[in-house]
Amino acid sequence: MDEAFYETLVASLPEAIVVSTPDGRIIYVNGALEELLGYKATELEGEEILTLVPRQPGQRADPMKWLARWAGEGLQNQSRYLDLTGRTKDGLEMPVDVRVSEASFDGEKRFIISVRDHSARRDEMVRTKERHLLMSRILAVAADAIISVDAAQHITFFNLTAEKMFGYSAEEVMGKSLDMLLPDRFRKHHGKEIEDFAKSKQASRFMNERGAVVGLRKDGTEFPVEATITKVTSGGKPTFTAHIREKPAAS
Repeated sequence: MDEAFYETLVASLPEAIVVSTPDGRIIYVNGALEELLGYKATELEGEEILTLVPRQPGQRADPMKWLARWAGEGLQNQSRYLDLTGRTKDGLEMPVDVRVSEASFDGEKRFIISVRDHSARRDEMVRTKERHLLMSRILAVAADAIISVDAAQHITFFNLTAEKMFGYSAEEVMGKSLDMLLPDRFRKHHGKEIEDFAKSKQASRFMNERGAVVGLRKDGTEFPVEATITKVTSGGKPTFTAHIREKPAAS
């Protein structure tokens, strides 16, 4: 196959491609890059790669140094994408994924750089973060005490009502064993209950069905509670969340 075939093939790729010298001078861009960033190939040939991925405020190293470093890595790293900020001809910035590999043409080293717009993915990440923050804030002020623990039964969430109910601040309990909130005589049995629940197909369980549930305040006083536990598995690891209400004193 002749040179024209390969040139036509690269020019028609849907992924934006830039070829540069090691010092960051652009020698080729394909049609997809022109469409993505709004430049004509003739406007970019001979220009610096920083025209397309400028240095960002507060960034210690310029993007070209990152690309050069990545190109010098093994093939496994070269196949990974860098998260950079691209700039269109109109001056608008967009988040882009950039992958770079090193090649030799007639004995001259060149960087082959592919560019993908990931605005949609970043927007979804922002929306997910905002939803998570909203849910966290709602749970933080819920009327029930809400406590989450990881698979090792270490506390990962402790809302304001839990702080008032147990007398601890969230900072005092985060990362510590749930046992600290239970009288000693209940700890072994309760730990076994959670282990059994983790293995079960149930998504939630009313804990009082299996006997009395008693909490232990920071000051050492005990108090009866009603509790429902919910199980959520993420990344193959379960998280357990208890919704707790203090039982009213018997009249």
